[in-house]
Amino acid sequence: MLLYIALPAFGLFIFLFGLRLMSAALLKLAGSHLQTWLTRLTKTPMRGTLVGTFVTVLIQSSSATTVIVVAAVDAGLLTLRQAMALIAGANVGTTITAQIIAFEPYQLILPILLLGLLLLLLPQSRQIGFVLIGLGFLFFGLQLMSKNLALLLHLPIVHSLFLACSRSPYLGVCVGLVITAVVQSSSAVTAVVIALAAGQVIDLSAAIGIALGSNIGTCATAIFASLGTNRPARQAALAHLLFNVIGVIVVLPFYAAFLTFVADTAPDIMHQVANGHTLFNVISAGIFLLLITPITRTLERMS
Repeated sequence: MLLYIALPAFGLFIFLFGLRLMSAALLKLAGSHLQTWLTRLTKTPMRGTLVGTFVTVLIQSSSATTVIVVAAVDAGLLTLRQAMALIAGANVGTTITAQIIAFEPYQLILPILLLGLLLLLLPQSRQIGFVLIGLGFLFFGLQLMSKNLALLLHLPIVHSLFLACSRSPYLGVCVGLVITAVVQSSSAVTAVVIALAAGQVIDLSAAIGIALGSNIGTCATAIFASLGTNRPARQAALAHLLFNVIGVIVVLPFYAAFLTFVADTAPDIMHQVANGHTLFNVISAGIFLLLITPITRTLERMS
């Protein structure tokens, strides 16, 4: 039983280590002026969404982007309206990780790691080296998970849970929420879901349900970061939670139709899950931008 849990868990640990290393190095490359750039480039909600998407693609962490946004609001650099647009973009940007993973880039692991190690020897390129090493570990961890996650089916409780998630998207959302709140990375949970789907451990319904829940679970990072900050910063963290909750509430009544549409976007389940994750966040961002004015006014009235 320990073997069934240890091998996938080790792969998840390597994946998270690579993701954190890559994100930290990219943040250092962006420099201390990132908050200032965000302030200057978010004059309209649409521009703010595009900037939030770009920054999150760059640093590969919607949680990191959201924490930066909360800190900028707390410092008075961003308004709540600007923060909400950036958060909408961050949720779209984080889906790029899933799209990359769906292409199974395992053959690139060794070249990426070797190039990263070589760049570490050059002082001017050290942070780029850390980015590549982090990316190599990310792919390596994903490969370990992909090969060993099927072992989890040998655990009756896990098998029963996955079957239940296939029958009930609501349970899938709850499972994704809890796991992501613990792991603190929606990208990692989505990667696990794609690996499970590729191994035919879970079906499309369970995969999408868990992915939707991961979007809500990742809000825990911003909520923790907002503790002890000023009122607008806490409102920005709450806006992040509302963004994902509203999106899930809108999609769940039409879940069967959403699954049918997602299934038609690609021939294999890995790309279907990645596409479903992206489509959900794009739809949520669109709804959020349409409602940005009433949501902002509602949040500003709250303590």
